[in-house]
Amino acid sequence: MTDSRLPAGNIRWGWRCPRCDTDVTVARNPQTGTFSWGCEKPDCLAVGFGFRSRRRARLGVLEYRKRYRSVYR
Repeated sequence: MTDSRLPAGNIRWGWRCPRCDTDVTVARNPQTGTFSWGCEKPDCLAVGFGFRSRRRARLGVLEYRKRYRSVYR
């Protein structure tokens, strides 16, 4: 994901886990200053980390979802 001009879509609501379709949360790590997203379902291991901004983390969820759906469906 190198194009920062991609539309983030609705960055406030409606982001779903690519694997189990549960809501994901985006959080900032105060130690590193980077953002991560993670599935809220305890038995799902989907996670993304190391993003420079909340927007990039949301775009990471979107990209993961597109790739996951095209590979495994």
